[in-house]
Amino acid sequence: MHPQQLVAHRGYQKLYPENTLLGHQKAVEAGALYLETDIQLSADLEPVLYHETRLKRVSAHPGKISDFRLDELIEIPAYEPKRLGHKFAEQNITPLCSLVQLIIKHPDVTVYVEIKTQAIDFAGIEAAYEVISNCLLPIASQCYLFSYHYSFVKYARDRAWQHCGIILKSWRDLESPLVKSIQPDTIFCKYQKVPRKIRLDNIAPDFVLFEIADPKLATSWLNRGATKIETFDIGGMISEMAQLTN
Repeated sequence: MHPQQLVAHRGYQKLYPENTLLGHQKAVEAGALYLETDIQLSADLEPVLYHETRLKRVSAHPGKISDFRLDELIEIPAYEPKRLGHKFAEQNITPLCSLVQLIIKHPDVTVYVEIKTQAIDFAGIEAAYEVISNCLLPIASQCYLFSYHYSFVKYARDRAWQHCGIILKSWRDLESPLVKSIQPDTIFCKYQKVPRKIRLDNIAPDFVLFEIADPKLATSWLNRGATKIETFDIGGMISEMAQLTN
């Protein structure tokens, strides 16, 4: 394995709150060359880094992301109290524009931006694409748009977004006319969904498998043709790789 084959899932999520600027900064400091983050939309259709629609798990706050304007959301903590206690209680919800500024400083880093289906359903495909793509324009060459929402990805592809990807809902979807029309550059997939005898290097797009934190399991999938491994423990995986190499 090499850092080129690893994706930091929601930043350095094992040690820091997920989808925060801090978590992504720490992933880059640990050696990540690929980041992945989730996008939800505020009430005023501003993109923020967040996985769920509801604020309870990550923010210990009532309501949904779409209940609040951006100026309100950036005052709400994003610290995963059940998992991390109050260690990071000063970390607030991160707007997408802040991640863009981080990536501008690191031209060697690529970010996979997952647009959550709930955000697309809330705003509609056209509006969601417009606000998110406009925000990402400064890093467009370093940025993949991807989603479970195949129609959104097709819309992005039709508007000539440079890098597009999908997350497979079902292995059979590889044969669907919609997925074939997208011609995704990258396919994300839970490793448990891959049929037992399939070699991934026989499939044209890059294949990214998630969620893996075991170097031996990661190596076995890379040997089966996976292009990259997405992990919550980016620092630990890079460290393990260095030890194996030495």
